[in-house]
Amino acid sequence: MKPITIPITRTSSDIPSIPGTLYGTGKSAVIFSNMDTNDQQEWNPVVKALVPGPCMVVTYDYPGFSIDQSEILEEVVSCVAGMGAERIILIGASRGGVASLKVASRRVHDDRIVAVAALSAPIEHEGSVFYTDDELREISVPKLLINSEEDDGAEDNRKMLSLFCEPKKLLFYSGDGHGAEIFDGHEEAVVEALLDFINRSFSRETA
Repeated sequence: MKPITIPITRTSSDIPSIPGTLYGTGKSAVIFSNMDTNDQQEWNPVVKALVPGPCMVVTYDYPGFSIDQSEILEEVVSCVAGMGAERIILIGASRGGVASLKVASRRVHDDRIVAVAALSAPIEHEGSVFYTDDELREISVPKLLINSEEDDGAEDNRKMLSLFCEPKKLLFYSGDGHGAEIFDGHEEAVVEALLDFINRSFSRETA
């Protein structure tokens, strides 16, 4: 584990860089995007299960409060690609999940993006619609949605599943935990689901 500095070059932010954390090395990478608490430590349950391993893992901080953090994630993807990653999986919680899905929809022709997973990522929030039906339909890489049965965005996830092409999967867990809160009480099952998704997605690319 080592701290890294991720440059911000393409957005209107006046912050030149953001802090991140790099675990491991390799040509395969998993990027974890935070929910609105903006706490990299929330990913510890799954990061611990991935490290040490054959891929690099990156977590990072947002530079400020924004419902849409997808432009920041674009910067992180560029940075990770610059470190040698040829295959990248995007995983995010809540607004981090929104960012992951938005970047996946923009990069449908980028062979480096090989899968995307989102915990409690809605289609819209407080009048902001994050992606069109067509944008969701066009994401061809494997997709995993995870949510709680009583989360406000559960119905949005059911709609997403109906729009997604294969391969796709939706998992619900009991309770009302949102985003990384789903680890509370379901840590073993959620970590296992994410590890299986990551391993299958990378294996699919090398098959």
